[in-house]
Amino acid sequence: MIAPSLNRYFVALSLRPEIRFAVRDWRDALDLPGRPVPPEKFHVTLRFVGRADRVGQERVMGALDAADLGPSFPYRIGGLGAFPRPRKATVAWAGLEGDGGRLSVLASVADEAVASAGFGHEERPFRAHLTLARIRPPMDLRAAVIAAPPARIRACATEVVFYRSRTAGSRTTYHPLERFSLARAG
Repeated sequence: MIAPSLNRYFVALSLRPEIRFAVRDWRDALDLPGRPVPPEKFHVTLRFVGRADRVGQERVMGALDAADLGPSFPYRIGGLGAFPRPRKATVAWAGLEGDGGRLSVLASVADEAVASAGFGHEERPFRAHLTLARIRPPMDLRAAVIAAPPARIRACATEVVFYRSRTAGSRTTYHPLERFSLARAG
C-alpha cells in the first residue's frame, strides 16, 4: 500500500550552496544526536502557511510578489540552540544574528503577505534559526549548547522562496514554487 502524501507550504529565506555546506561541516563537527537535516533542506522559515489549495497558493505568491521585501542584507549563522528548550530538545538549531533586525522585518512582511492571502497571522513569535537536526525521543542538550563554538558563518539574504513541503511516509521533500529576489543593496 502506498502511503498518502501531505502537502504543506511555507515561505523561507534560501541559503547559497556554499553556506549550506559550511553549516553542515560546523554541525557535523558538533556530533549532535538525532536525525541531521541534509544541507539541501537548510532554509530559514519566515512564515509557515500549512495546507493550501491552488487558489490559496496563487494568492500567497501574488501577495509576496507585490510585497516590498526590501534590500538584500548580511547576517551570520551563530551559536547552537534547541527547541523547545535545551533540557528536553527535539530540535537542534543554529541561531542567526548580525542582521540589524532585518530578518524579523522580513518575517513580518512575509506574515502580512500570507495573512492578506487569507491565511491569518502567525501567532508564535519569530525566532531566526536554521534547523540542524531533529531529535526523537527528546534529549538533554544543555552541555552541547554551552560547549559548542559559534559557527560565525557570514551569509547574505538575497531571496525569499515559496516552498511546497511534501511528506510521504517518513520522507519529506521541499519544492521551490516561486522565488522572490531582495533588491540589491547600495
